[in-house]
Amino acid sequence: GIEHRRSSLRVQPPQSAMLRAVSVATLLWGTAFTCVTHVVAQTCTTQFKPKCTGPASPREYIQQVLKDKGYDSTERPSCGGAPTVVQVQFRLTQVNDIYQKDGVISVSGYMRSWWKDERLAFNGTKTGGCFDEVVLMGADGANIWLPDLYIKNAVSKNVDGFATLTNVYPDGSIWRSEQTAFAIKGELDLGPLPYDEHIGRVVMSSFGYDATQLRIKAKGGTVGPGSSGVGLTAPAMNHSVWTLGPDAAAEAEGFETPAKNEVRDGVDYASLIFDFKRKPKFFFDQVIIPCILFLLVAYMQFWVDRKVAPARAFLAVIPVLIMRTLSNSVYKSLPEGGQKMWLADVMSTFTVWTISGALHLGLVEALLLQEKSREAKRKGLEAHEKFAQELIQSARDANKTLLQFVEECKASETTVHALPDRARKPLESKPEDAVRIMSDEAVSGKVEEHDMLFIYYAMDIFNMFDKNGSGALSASEIRHANTHFNIYLSTAHTTKIVCMFLRDQGFTTPKDETAAELQFWQFCQLLIDMDKYLLAEPSFSLRDMWESSSPSERADMLARVIIIVGTIICIVAFYAALPSYKEG
Repeated sequence: GIEHRRSSLRVQPPQSAMLRAVSVATLLWGTAFTCVTHVVAQTCTTQFKPKCTGPASPREYIQQVLKDKGYDSTERPSCGGAPTVVQVQFRLTQVNDIYQKDGVISVSGYMRSWWKDERLAFNGTKTGGCFDEVVLMGADGANIWLPDLYIKNAVSKNVDGFATLTNVYPDGSIWRSEQTAFAIKGELDLGPLPYDEHIGRVVMSSFGYDATQLRIKAKGGTVGPGSSGVGLTAPAMNHSVWTLGPDAAAEAEGFETPAKNEVRDGVDYASLIFDFKRKPKFFFDQVIIPCILFLLVAYMQFWVDRKVAPARAFLAVIPVLIMRTLSNSVYKSLPEGGQKMWLADVMSTFTVWTISGALHLGLVEALLLQEKSREAKRKGLEAHEKFAQELIQSARDANKTLLQFVEECKASETTVHALPDRARKPLESKPEDAVRIMSDEAVSGKVEEHDMLFIYYAMDIFNMFDKNGSGALSASEIRHANTHFNIYLSTAHTTKIVCMFLRDQGFTTPKDETAAELQFWQFCQLLIDMDKYLLAEPSFSLRDMWESSSPSERADMLARVIIIVGTIICIVAFYAALPSYKEG
């Protein structure tokens, strides 16, 4: 103000001497009034300011109350009298990590404790004191007696670089807060993984005092066994893997939980509890869904041509390798013990289904080899069509059935002495030795045994299904006999073919075509001519489709149904059994 007025005087235009004198006088009077007012105010404030007694700072408190009065920080309050009651509470601020493989939970927060030490009482402002609380920062708080609390289930604890705060109140009540980070050993129940829920316990106890000297309870709780008070509090927190608190609402708003108190071996233990459960989306999206998809990839092989082995082998084997790799990646973070786990059982089941697809490939290949061998029999018979026709004609000329003629063409038994001239006698043989030679019918018909191989095979199959020995097969029996020549037809289709063949041969067929029968020579002729009749219109019922399918085709048909139905049943069964995976 003075500098402003002086500058104002300098810029004024020249005036009369009287005006200048008045201005200067006014300025001096204002300055003097301001100074006098300031001095009077300072004097009054000092004179009427109320005085306080006792320490005026934490440093003075430490000196006057603790040191000058001989305070012993090694002696607990009310030593020799009633036990000291210490209230505890953990302010959870962050769940840092949960090591599922070791069952270790790493957390951060503030460990709070309350107790009363009347030796530390002082006058508050109501009784003339200078303040209502003494704030002891860091190491200053170690000048008073502190309860020897420890975390019983701690695996590790970080103490360096963390802040501590100790507040002392006029009546000797103390509140202490320690910033801390530690890891505790948890009892993780991974049975229902990834729908698992767990309880974290921070078990607080005294290291050197028993229950006769020090009692522990939660903030606002009661002493003794049971759940009471507020043992743990947490603000709103969000974790990418776990839902913290009883539910999602508690995670968003924060939560409080009581402590569970118990006395073991004469010592108090307070378990500060918090709930957490897994968010299953990751395992559902990255494990369960891929298991189903890779099983579907393996399932695709059942729709690929059975004779394209490389394609089917690729679709059968690759999903097995992927499933195994996926299983290994999941178990990297899980314990390798014997605990029964829902996710592990699901993966194992889908792996078994996938492996069964690879085993199915081996089964199909074995059936294809069998079908190939049977097809070779039919092709061999077709290759000897001319010989078969001549044999049939020779049987007719001899007025015998083909079965009879073939039996007579088989090698006959005789002795060396009775061998005909056409046979060569074996060396070093005796006249009475039994030998087998080509029959006279075979010689006269110029039938050699190597030409008869496929006829013999056809005859064995014919006799196998001619159970009544009538020398003829019905359409149903012919259908089963045809399978040994890799011909797969339904009973209805076989009946149509048999009747068409008979009419083509000049025979009549019964009105009820199912009564039609074939003799052995007709059966052989039909096998040779079968390709001419395979285009006859078949029936499309499920039974006919099954009967007209080869063993390898049937294996694929069964696999197509079993895998889909089995997968659906397994998924439903696993979710229904999920509660049984919880240990309680």
